[in-house]
This record gives sequence, C-alpha cells and structure tokens, in this order.
Amino acid sequence: MNSVRRHPLVIGTLGGLGHLLVVGVLLWQFDYHVFRSTTELLVLVPGVFVLGALPVALSTHTRLVAPGGGFLALVASVVIAEVATPAPQKVGELGGHAIVDGPFYALQYADSWYLWLSLLFVTGVVEFAIRRGYAIGDDRLRHLPDLPLSSDRLGTVVVVCSAVVGTAIVGLLVAGNLWDSIPGYAIGFAAATAATAVPVVALLARGLVAPLVLYCLVITNTARVHVFADPDGLSMVFLGVMVGVFAIAAVVEWLGRSQLLGWDGGRFAAEARLGQ
Repeated sequence: MNSVRRHPLVIGTLGGLGHLLVVGVLLWQFDYHVFRSTTELLVLVPGVFVLGALPVALSTHTRLVAPGGGFLALVASVVIAEVATPAPQKVGELGGHAIVDGPFYALQYADSWYLWLSLLFVTGVVEFAIRRGYAIGDDRLRHLPDLPLSSDRLGTVVVVCSAVVGTAIVGLLVAGNLWDSIPGYAIGFAAATAATAVPVVALLARGLVAPLVLYCLVITNTARVHVFADPDGLSMVFLGVMVGVFAIAAVVEWLGRSQLLGWDGGRFAAEARLGQ
C-alpha cells in the first residue's frame, strides 16, 4: 500500500480513536456507567470509532469539507450540550429499575452513531454535487468523478444514499420500539428512502437546490426528535408526506429557473443535452 492510500487511513484511524476518547470521557465524567453496564457501553465502541474514522478519512481522501467538518460540528454540539446541562440523576427505583431524571446527550448520540454516519455521507454527496456542478472550488477535489454522472452511476449514488438513510431510520424505529412490526419498519424505510432520493436526484440531475433545503430542515428535525426527544410514529408519516412536497419544490424551481433565468441544467445535465 503506497503512502497516498495510507494517509487517509492513518488520519481516519486517529479520528476514530480521538472520537472514542471524547465520547468515553463524556460517558465517564457524567456517570453514565451508573445507568449502563460496562458491557453495554463497550458494545458502542465499534460504532463510535467508525463514526469518527470514516468522515475524517473521506474528507482527507477527497478534500470534501462536509463529512469531516460536519462530524466535528456534531461532536462539538454534543460536548457543549452535555457540559451546559445538568448530569442525569437517579431519583428513585421502581420494580428494581432506576428512575433517572435529566438529559442523556452523550449516550443517545453514541447509541445512534449509524444515523449520524448516514447523514454525513449524504452531506458529502451534496457537497460534491454543488462544488462540481456550480464550479465552487471543484479544482481542489480529488478522487471524485466529473459531472454529469452517467445514468448508471447516478442511479447507484441515489440508491446508496437513500438506502443508508432508510436503514438508519429503521434502526431508530427498532431502538425506540416504534412501529414495532415488519410492515411498520417497511413503511419507515420507504418514507426515508423516498424522502432522500427526491432531493438527491433533483440536485445531481438538474442542480436543483430547493428540495435539498427542505430535506435538510426535515431530516435534521426528525433526527433530533428521534435521538434526543420522545418521538412518535407520526414523524414517519410526515416524512412520507414531505416526499410529495420535495417533488413539487423541484418542479417549481425547475420551471422558475428555466423560464425566467434560462437555466438548462448546466454541468449537471450536459450529457442529457449531448444525447438529444
């Protein structure tokens, strides 16, 4: 393995180990070991490491800012929230189980590592598309394809983005005992994958950003509620309804930009124009 390939792996490994250290200190400093057994906390180690390693390695390898930068912002937010709020306290027992009052930011964050990883992956795809398509410092990107993407490659990117977010959402439903059935999980998966697919297709195929802006607002709120609050199954219904809203936003933006500004898709649709 040459030094070019080793460099992202080394940096990614250091990122994963650093993330483990930060999360471990938070869990220990705020006495989470009182509420979770050592075994239960150790189970989180691989996921916490991967969440730190992959975004950092991806940013190092491609020079995308969003995966590594988003990861650092996420960790900083959790640290600030944990430090700025009172530690959870045991206030009693019921049926041999501890009754605990207070927020569990660090633990909830570590438990849902797969969700944050999926969203950081999508942000990387979005940054790639915007920088390549609108020529925003794209000459500094490395090991990434040019636009437009071929139909096969476009389909692959959309399917992967949608599948990782859909799978993560199902993980949240399972962990939260929501829609606790195979059909329920299938509905959650379908809603999340469709909600992710529409804005990603609109961006990669025609450079449309309105569906993406709406998606960011909806998916971040969905993640916040499911991880740090008390969610209900209606959030999945809302996510499914928003698929139609994203599609309408894409059509409106396309019509407005093409009719008023003469937008023809730019770099995003060059291949389609050549094939006409």
